[in-house]
Amino acid sequence: MLKSFSGKNKLSKVKIIVSVLIVLGLAGALFLGTRESKISIQGNTVEIGGMYGMSINAGEIQEVLLVNEIPNIRGKINALSLLSLKKGNFRMDEIEKARLYLHAGNGPYIKITTNEEIIIINYKSAEKTESVYEEIQDFSLNKGKSL
Repeated sequence: MLKSFSGKNKLSKVKIIVSVLIVLGLAGALFLGTRESKISIQGNTVEIGGMYGMSINAGEIQEVLLVNEIPNIRGKINALSLLSLKKGNFRMDEIEKARLYLHAGNGPYIKITTNEEIIIINYKSAEKTESVYEEIQDFSLNKGKSL
């Protein structure tokens, strides 16, 4: 015996398929957003990979600091915020806006001041944060020239 599908059954299946696709899309975005930001130095540029990634030319870097505290975060502008994970543009006390790549809720933090913005980065491991800071600091001091 063959069952015929009524319009309601077809509509229900379409709703389920659309819902599953939305959930999978959100899960994928969350997975990509929570991955650690990879920093690489390519020629004359510092590349920050992943969601909200960017490139910083050596000539744009004014200062690179390793700090233990950052101003309080007041709110998101265009960002992902999940517990201590913060990626994207945020409003902060003392700084009108900053681009954050935070993977831990405590320092140390790498603070990069460019001609246009402030970028703050950290990792779950303080050692990794310090290692990346040294790479960016050396790069900045040499203005992207090969060592």
